[in-house]
Amino acid sequence: MKVVFFKLYLTVWLLLLSAGVGAQELNPIRWTIKNESSAVKPGEVFNVQVVAAIDEGWHLYSLEQPAGGPIPTKIFVDENRKFKSAGDIESPQPQVLFDPNFNMDTQFYEGEVVFKVPLQVTNEASTGKNTVSVNAFFQTCNDKTCLPPKIVKLTLEVEVTGGSQPANDSTVSPSQTTPSPAVSNIKSPGVKTIDFDFVDFEGKPRKFSEFKGKIVLLDFWATWCSPCLKDIPKLKVLYDKYQAQGFEIIGMNSEAIGDDEAPDPELAKETAERARQIVKTRQATWTQANSETATPLAKEMFGVKALPTKILIDKDGKIIATIGEKDDLTGIVERLLNEKK
Repeated sequence: MKVVFFKLYLTVWLLLLSAGVGAQELNPIRWTIKNESSAVKPGEVFNVQVVAAIDEGWHLYSLEQPAGGPIPTKIFVDENRKFKSAGDIESPQPQVLFDPNFNMDTQFYEGEVVFKVPLQVTNEASTGKNTVSVNAFFQTCNDKTCLPPKIVKLTLEVEVTGGSQPANDSTVSPSQTTPSPAVSNIKSPGVKTIDFDFVDFEGKPRKFSEFKGKIVLLDFWATWCSPCLKDIPKLKVLYDKYQAQGFEIIGMNSEAIGDDEAPDPELAKETAERARQIVKTRQATWTQANSETATPLAKEMFGVKALPTKILIDKDGKIIATIGEKDDLTGIVERLLNEKK
């Protein structure tokens, strides 16, 4: 790809990388659910089978993963007054092989995998058919790319005998709406960035205006984005070399960029901890915005649709470029620092 030269603010390109729009539309894993029992009674424990059929060339990560690796698969029940979890999920032994996406050994499944989920019928289940919902939160990769994690909800009608009289199931799921900033897309080169608020990994409220007078790179990334993780050592070299000259990086942890719904609170908590571990172990010492505040900014303010995406902003707060993996980021930063002296 040609190197882009510019004097003022030239129009530059947006290079969509591995987890781009086309990748997000892929569906290499199909989920189904079935009951092992024909009928159950109040108080009884039974298993439902959650089955993942995995396309050739793709793999599904297991329920446990080493630190710094991919997001582990989570199978969890929407508990209500009729059904509740009744123990640990049973899963087959995964394969363990070196994974080029994360540069480490990971545990995964190929082909078809069956998870056995134990449930208990409560005394409030009514006689006849009752609905139970089981969720699968997962990430899938092939040898070259990883797709954004997603949640699939599976529902099953369970026949209950000897229960209470039928009643309307009025269970209401809590709202998962996440407020987004009411601002327009401003990622175009030459447009001045609106001052925005975010919360860093230490829980401290921050403002973009704190970095006024510096050249800033907004790095939109996520724990599931392997190219993002591979970029961290390159960004560290750049940051260590130019930070003293007025170059800053703000990591924008955008975990839910490909999902219109907010993640389950427990999953969000686990993912936030993974992000902190990745930043710590890879010595990314620059400022990091947490996912709760960075993801809405990525979607609504900057119009980010794919990761990794990097937006370079000059000392006056104007957007210079949207940077792709193969762009000469070092050369662009050097020219900006020299021009502004």
